[in-house]
Amino acid sequence: MAIKISKHEDLTVHDVTGPVSEMQMYDAIEKLYEKDPTPLLLWDMSQADVSHVTPDILRNFAKKSAILGVNRQGGRTAVVAPKDLQYGLARMSEVFLEAESAPFSFRVFRTRDEALQWLRAADSI
Repeated sequence: MAIKISKHEDLTVHDVTGPVSEMQMYDAIEKLYEKDPTPLLLWDMSQADVSHVTPDILRNFAKKSAILGVNRQGGRTAVVAPKDLQYGLARMSEVFLEAESAPFSFRVFRTRDEALQWLRAADSI
């Protein structure tokens, strides 16, 4: 798997391709938070292979994200998940983040355009 990370002013984009490695996901969020995290984050999973991702992996990732997310209080995270399995897993992540009282908003979208529109909404941050 590859995670291409790009930063644009107040938005960080993680474009994920291929199989999703738990360690690479953790590395990506740690890089986000190591210095001046952007309030807006987009995970584009449209090219990701998530067939081996389990609820435990998602739950642990949500816990770590919620803890680190204190530095993005009031921020927004959007996930692009056009395929049914991607979408279902991302919605599960949404529930886990809510249970962890994540300090940022999290939403799942089928298209990148919808995700960017929500991230860029006037009331987003």
